[in-house]
Amino acid sequence: MNKWTLSDPHNQSMDLPNQGYINKVSITDVKGASMTMIEISNGSLRFTVLLERGMDIGELHLGSEKMSWDRSEDYLLHPSNVDLNESNGTGWMKGFYGAVAAIGPECFGTPGEGFTLHGTGSYSETLPESIQVTWDDQSVRIEGRVPVKNREGELIFEKRIQMSAVWGGTLLLREETVRNSSGQVQVLDDGYHIQLSGAYMSQGGRYVLPANQHELLLRDSAPAEKDPFHIPSKEEGASPIRCYQYVPGQVVGLSSFDKIAPFMSKMNLSRGLTGEMVVNTGKTYAGYVIRPLYDFPRSLIAKQIDSSLMFAIEPCRTRPNRMSQKIIDGEALFMREGETLSSCCIIGLSNSRDEIHNLENMILSAAAAT
Repeated sequence: MNKWTLSDPHNQSMDLPNQGYINKVSITDVKGASMTMIEISNGSLRFTVLLERGMDIGELHLGSEKMSWDRSEDYLLHPSNVDLNESNGTGWMKGFYGAVAAIGPECFGTPGEGFTLHGTGSYSETLPESIQVTWDDQSVRIEGRVPVKNREGELIFEKRIQMSAVWGGTLLLREETVRNSSGQVQVLDDGYHIQLSGAYMSQGGRYVLPANQHELLLRDSAPAEKDPFHIPSKEEGASPIRCYQYVPGQVVGLSSFDKIAPFMSKMNLSRGLTGEMVVNTGKTYAGYVIRPLYDFPRSLIAKQIDSSLMFAIEPCRTRPNRMSQKIIDGEALFMREGETLSSCCIIGLSNSRDEIHNLENMILSAAAAT
């Protein structure tokens, strides 16, 4: 096993097997705070990891194509420059940057009752001494530890995060092990905002979901639309934000999808797998999310066109309601002090028409079965 550590002052960049590499980049946010970004390539897939932002994934590239949104760096902020309590607890939006942003772990969704919008995970700093990149003949991995504090600055959770990619592969596995370090019972209410709508979606496309249209619940009094699966082109102009929540069905065919075979042993398959995808009109590029339903049994999609294209997939444990409602509905997952819980999620990219076609058929078959 080969290893690269952040703590070695001589480590800036390093070539890896199969045309891969590691690159350490020091950046300064628009308010002058210093941040560190780790860029990793497996020879095909390239992604950046934001250390001050809970090991969020900043950007995703497939070859030369940027597959994540073209987000202004004004949002790439150090946690010290974001007040999560601002604007009635919705300050999370001020630094809303990542291609894969952590939601929770203490609250997914609605602020209030002592919680801020989407929690603090995306604004928690990784311990620099915990960061290491390792690789062997099969894959490259990055891991680190992230202490998560509540809005009062008290430690509530500790996360061990690992991301791995097979050499030359086009998907990334993100694993998280969360420990309740608060000294009392806590609700674990986590998920991800996964933003896979880069310039390749500028001419529009579609969501491919394991659910039928009548199963998608439009939230927050947003204007209704005829086809919630439709992704409009940028030429169609601005589109207001719309969020739909739903319960995804099991996608049985994914168990035979060869690209996830190296990661099957990592996943709890007791409730099966599900998958969701965004694909452009020409079906030449797609981004997809695959995960065990045991870990994230619910989903939300977020759609908007303003200065950028936001067509996101949000795997989650609960509906984005107030915490009291989650508890009443029996959705809240309580963790004892010292208890740990692991989850995983696959983020995949594709420029193969055959692969896109096959994944689309798998997912739509699940929708037809509901």
